[in-house]
Amino acid sequence: MGTLFYNIIIAPIELVVEIVFEFLFRIIGLKETNQGFVLIGVSLTISLLTLPLYRQADVIQKNAREKQKKMALWLSHIKNTFRGDERFMMTQAYYKINNYNPLSILESAVPLLLQIPFFTAAYHFLSNLEALQGANFGLITDLGKPDGLIKIGSLTLNLLPIMMTTINCVSGAVYLKGFALKDKMQTYGMALVFLFLLYNSPAGLVVYWTCNNIFSLVKNIFYKLKHPRKVIDILSAAFGVIFTIILFSGETLNSRKKYVAVLIIALCTFIPLILSLSRKYFSRVKKEVNNCISVESNKRTVFVLAGFFLVVLTGLLIPSSVISSSPSEFIDIENFKNPLYLMVNSTCYALGFFVVWFGIIYAMLGAKGRNFFTKMLCAFSFCALITFMFFGKKLGVISPTLVFDFEPSFSGKEKLFNFAIILLICGLWFLFCNKKIIKLLTPYVFLVLIICISGVAVNNIRITNKRLNEISYVKDVKVYSEDEEIKPIFKLSKTGKNVIVFMLDRAISGFVPMCFNEKPELQKQFAGFTYYPNTISFGMHTVYGAPGIFGGYEYSPTEMNKRDKELLSDKHNEALKMMPKVLSDKNYDVTVCDVPDANYQTFSDLSIFDDIANCNTYHLAGVYYNKLKQKYNYKEQNKLESDKRNFFCYSIFKIIPVGLQLFWYDRGTYYSTANYSYIGGYVRNYSMLEFLNDLTDIKEDDSDNLIVVNNEAAHNPVKLYLPDYTFVKTSESDKADAMYFFPTPEQRNHYHVNMASLLALGKWFDYMRKNGVYDNTRIVIVSDHGRSNNVGTNGLHYWDYMEINNPKMDVSTCNPLMMFKDFNSTEFTTSDEFMTNADVPTFVLKDLVDNPVNPFTGKKIDDSEKHSHPQLITSSHKYIASDHIGKTTFDTSDGHWYSVHDDIFKEENWEMVE
Repeated sequence: MGTLFYNIIIAPIELVVEIVFEFLFRIIGLKETNQGFVLIGVSLTISLLTLPLYRQADVIQKNAREKQKKMALWLSHIKNTFRGDERFMMTQAYYKINNYNPLSILESAVPLLLQIPFFTAAYHFLSNLEALQGANFGLITDLGKPDGLIKIGSLTLNLLPIMMTTINCVSGAVYLKGFALKDKMQTYGMALVFLFLLYNSPAGLVVYWTCNNIFSLVKNIFYKLKHPRKVIDILSAAFGVIFTIILFSGETLNSRKKYVAVLIIALCTFIPLILSLSRKYFSRVKKEVNNCISVESNKRTVFVLAGFFLVVLTGLLIPSSVISSSPSEFIDIENFKNPLYLMVNSTCYALGFFVVWFGIIYAMLGAKGRNFFTKMLCAFSFCALITFMFFGKKLGVISPTLVFDFEPSFSGKEKLFNFAIILLICGLWFLFCNKKIIKLLTPYVFLVLIICISGVAVNNIRITNKRLNEISYVKDVKVYSEDEEIKPIFKLSKTGKNVIVFMLDRAISGFVPMCFNEKPELQKQFAGFTYYPNTISFGMHTVYGAPGIFGGYEYSPTEMNKRDKELLSDKHNEALKMMPKVLSDKNYDVTVCDVPDANYQTFSDLSIFDDIANCNTYHLAGVYYNKLKQKYNYKEQNKLESDKRNFFCYSIFKIIPVGLQLFWYDRGTYYSTANYSYIGGYVRNYSMLEFLNDLTDIKEDDSDNLIVVNNEAAHNPVKLYLPDYTFVKTSESDKADAMYFFPTPEQRNHYHVNMASLLALGKWFDYMRKNGVYDNTRIVIVSDHGRSNNVGTNGLHYWDYMEINNPKMDVSTCNPLMMFKDFNSTEFTTSDEFMTNADVPTFVLKDLVDNPVNPFTGKKIDDSEKHSHPQLITSSHKYIASDHIGKTTFDTSDGHWYSVHDDIFKEENWEMVE
């Protein structure tokens, strides 16, 4: 209950503070050593944003005190005149006459009650803010620790909390002049409480709260002036001029940031002065607006319904839509939990924003203000629904961390159309909302909308739970503890024949020459391999590109579509089982690990291999995560905290005007102060690569072995630490310079994880050599598809960023990694031969099985299809395997079909066929 209360009341405020902090830090562009200026800016911004709220609270407090003062004489008379029940009855009757009840005493404490959640949010956020650690500000050497500015011998005192308390007392003295002693003691007592609470707190937090107190002092002084508004207007404009001069005199801002900064400053500082100079004109406008606004009590019902509509939309519907699309992607096998808990967090945030805090604002407004606020909330609700339903529908693939594979983009036409629709909705609403029929229907409209979207959300929850039940075997996956010894599972024989098919999901072919150039030792470690840059896959996603790897040309999308009487999932399973079945029948010991989308489940259902003799199956992704954390003393970044905020932030992203969505998305950070890409997904997958040597069991016997493995480390792009491309910082990390420059972080991060994967495999191959099993092992390293990366660096790759026009398709998205090492091969070579990743079964079975045939179809396994006609590639983005359950053919209507032959890097060899 405490967590729910915090997420509803405090967390929304903390989110606002975090976003303001990150935004100001980027706008001001100051160095880490000057982050105190950002704290001052955050304090000023939050104070300005909450000023109307506090002013209304002060009015409520003032009215309550005046009422209590007015009632005090008669209450004293009743107290002195009556005793017992008579006194109680007379007091209650007097309260009723004056419309007063015991809870009304809280009205005099409204400013204090408002202060508590804002203080708690700031305390929690700034006390745990990593950005303040080690940052200095003036005489303060570390904003992440108590200031310790006063030193008397061995005694150290913190000066900032004392200054804060002094300012707080002065502010109270100014505000409480003429008030009763009881009120003064309450204020001074709270000042001492804050001194006690913040004395040993980080200096950054005390700087923030001290600035709040200074703002409060200035506010109280202005309240005592004859014309406070004019003074504020002039000072605001002066501050804007000074701040603008400071910004443009520095060297930390680029031109774009300067324009944004000036725009924001103008809005925040110059507009009050303009309004003041035009006060007479705006007074007339205000009268006309007020005349158009009718005061009606039934608006409260509409306000509540509109608030709950936004709660259901942003807290339930949008998050459940994301989760239900692929529930298994939101599961950590180390801590199996229904991902629907994420909806609880987003709903709490939504309740806090749209019901609790909007409700508080609504309660403090006057009748006309409430009516206008209700109309604005209704208009926003309608616009949010229209934007969510009809705009931004083709944003691409989104990860479990709510980051799109490619930066979303919106055409000018879409932005303009969305803006026009929003203007139309708002215009029509404010024009006709006072009509009697509209006023009668509005509550029912919101009620129907709430029921409808709740129904959709419930269906999403049903789909999620159904899919989770289908992968209940996840709970049984063995996860190694930190002190548990790893059990070897990859059996390799010193005298028999060993075959390894190692799929690196999304490994990028074009990075291989760059990696080998940066790390020359890789060429020695990969001695015997032939690298095939001129390789194509049959699609841009696993569901299209992976079946051919395991089953050959019979399992390209076009060939699978020809068998339109059989389920796609059955054909996919056939492909995965084909090589294990063929070699198992030849008495090979088979080990299969994490093959993709088995039984069309994102978390593969390896039970499909139960009917294959001598076949052992394992889930390896994440099971050695605890061991890896122990080995490197790695502390995981708190993904839960980012999930709490980011699911709600993603919902806001989906409902705000299209023209603002990219600004809010902020490259997938949603203005998080953490400002990192969550690396947990990468580390979980990389953990298996780290322990490849420990997983390998070298046998002296002459057994034959097949190992089929899929690993997704290369599918989780993150920034790693150079020069060794580790996920933990080392003493050498700060000294290492990147060899290549990449135009975007996404390109750099993909290169990093590709390099780390190749380095891990290289160490494994060295281990094989050392133990005498490398020469008698045939190895295929392959990926299911490529990635658009636009890597144009020093000509050290085999492709440039090449798009096929009319319509465009980036060749690199379907250019997979393909490397093959045969028995007893010793030299690393490169071949420009035209290949597809469906050549893998031909490589694997060559000379091991005479005239191999597919045990499920009876067709011969070879590469004759590659030479008989151009290969067909789909650009469809319908990539989620579970969405194809129950279907017999692929629906690729969202993309196009292209044919390609011979050299894939020559545009004339490509043709759009459909």
